[in-house]
Amino acid sequence: MRKIAGFQRIFSVLFLGLFVAACLGQAQEPSALRLKTKNKALIAALEVPANGVTLHVRIVGNSKSGNVLIAINGGPGQSSRYMVSLEQLASAEFAVVTFDQRGTGRSTTPSDGYALLKYVADLEAVRKEVGAEKVHILGHSWGGIVAMRYATVHPQHVRSIILMGSGPPSRLAAQAGQASLGQRIGELQRQGIIATELPTNPAEILEAILPAYFSYSSFKIPDELKETPYNATVYQQTLSTLGNWDFTSEVDKLDHQVLMLWGEDDPFGLPTAEATKNAFSKAQVEFVILKGCGHYWHENPGEFFSRVRAFLKLPPSLQ
Repeated sequence: MRKIAGFQRIFSVLFLGLFVAACLGQAQEPSALRLKTKNKALIAALEVPANGVTLHVRIVGNSKSGNVLIAINGGPGQSSRYMVSLEQLASAEFAVVTFDQRGTGRSTTPSDGYALLKYVADLEAVRKEVGAEKVHILGHSWGGIVAMRYATVHPQHVRSIILMGSGPPSRLAAQAGQASLGQRIGELQRQGIIATELPTNPAEILEAILPAYFSYSSFKIPDELKETPYNATVYQQTLSTLGNWDFTSEVDKLDHQVLMLWGEDDPFGLPTAEATKNAFSKAQVEFVILKGCGHYWHENPGEFFSRVRAFLKLPPSLQ
């Protein structure tokens, strides 16, 4: 059991940053920098003061349209770099907002820690800065936990919820997903795809088990995934603060429209997705299994974006 023991030391909760790159950058004083994307949509890059931290926020498209999606990335400890492909949804009638969570990427290190409700307050600060009274929220992995918790605290500001490979609203359900991931790693170790002896350094172990998160171990990982910074300290401090979380009963009260997307080969296992789906007893949930896909939509972007566009009632992509 030694090969899995190293995994369990690092992954005592299941949703975490996966990719290792450069160290964190320092945020600037509050300001906005306007640029252009490849499809000529306007970008606003903002530094937003919020709850003892300054958040780096990126807005693509027209936030004044009143039709805004705020995306919350996985982690904790990961930056929003890998969410860049979501910007293809932006237009003159729709805005996509991403931001580096506290202590990651170009956001600053917070003075008040990493409690889940601090992440929720940060998301609310971003919404206020964008100026939209109600927003669509999209959460991936750990970001799904933040998205659901935000919706329970600020339901009046949520138009709809999109979850991709989301963490569940309780630690108990998360532990089952952790066990499933451990089995997936073990299978790949037996196949010689992942080394039998895992390193003990957090950055090295994350890199070593990376193939477990994809449907195909030969999948060519896009640059935005490989280049996403990861801060192990943020992960560890968030984990120590989370404790035995469970807000299932509060999710049960939500009645929003929900799109749940889950890769058929997500290493955290279908029971993890079902635990989240079952928590939404009053919401209108559309549940979709993405074929040929693991934990990230990047393996099946065609179906992912088609489903998201239809759910948000956006026109089909011209790309």
